[in-house]
Amino acid sequence: MSLLKIKDNIFEGYTFPFEGNPHKGTIVALPYRQDTWREDALPALENFYNLVKIISKYEKVFLIVDPSISKEKYSRFEMENVEILFIPYNDSWARDNTLIYLQKDHKNLALDFGFNAWGGKIDGLYEDYENDNKLGENIATCLDDDYIKIKDFILEGGSIHTDGEGTLLTTEACLLSKGRNSSLTKEEIEEKLKKYLGIKKVLWLPRGIYNDETNEHVDNVACFLKPGVIALATCSNKDDIQYKFYMQDKEYLSNQVDAKGRKLEIVEIDTPTDLVMSKEEASGLVLLDGVERKEGNRLAASYINFYQSDRFVIVPKFNHPLDEKAYQILKDFYKEKDVYQLSSREILLGGGNIHCVTMQIPKEEI
Repeated sequence: MSLLKIKDNIFEGYTFPFEGNPHKGTIVALPYRQDTWREDALPALENFYNLVKIISKYEKVFLIVDPSISKEKYSRFEMENVEILFIPYNDSWARDNTLIYLQKDHKNLALDFGFNAWGGKIDGLYEDYENDNKLGENIATCLDDDYIKIKDFILEGGSIHTDGEGTLLTTEACLLSKGRNSSLTKEEIEEKLKKYLGIKKVLWLPRGIYNDETNEHVDNVACFLKPGVIALATCSNKDDIQYKFYMQDKEYLSNQVDAKGRKLEIVEIDTPTDLVMSKEEASGLVLLDGVERKEGNRLAASYINFYQSDRFVIVPKFNHPLDEKAYQILKDFYKEKDVYQLSSREILLGGGNIHCVTMQIPKEEI
């Protein structure tokens, strides 16, 4: 296994697999950053522990632990089916700062895209992201994966979703943001997505979730439940800005087909719009070089930010009246999978949710 050079036709035959396919394992990185995770990340570690405990029942968890994290904090994660890798990183969003895996003939190829903290000097969330930008390569080396470095193209895993059959879902708000690939046109960005990921058709949703710090990642607003079926975050309050976003996205999807020409079925899941950071929560943060999170900040909550394999589904829980309805919709849809709902407000306070802190590695046939 080794670093491969980009050359003609190197991506030919590779596909970007659907998340709900079987996994070799899941990458998770422990929280520790004090301007993201309040009270020295202790409350967030509870959410992460419960998440790792569920996933490790089904598949291996490759747990990334920054060398600065004390053994006292990570020792309880030393459980069956968890492999700990000590690698430095700036923050714990494994969906965005690790690797994106392709497959050909049931063999994996890891892509290591550029990472600039969701916007670099223009609107990035922290100034020093050097270790995050190196994280993918370091993981690929530890796991002995074949990988390709594509550092001149900024792409986070949370900004894209695929059905595994040639269709890619993203948002214009994110991929066309000035802090990412501003020298490229929308058409040029689309061509790169098709080239690198084996995609035949890109669906460009106009908007994501309001006040999402990532410039509105798609994994917070819409995802494929299966090929041909998309879950969409909705809003029942017509006076809220999210209602406008929802209607724009719904209208767009209603007039699209996927790469195989199928009209898209939309499953609507209402999203909380009334969650804010409390005074107590804000006071537990220490301002470093990252964006300041203040009391009263609206939280970009969404049940779409769930994680799945072929055997399980893990749905966010916010202790909100909409929790049960979202859980029931997904439980009814995935009758053949074990569906969990996991309290994840502490991850939400950091700026993301369950999907944002996980990254699947597709299963390879031996």
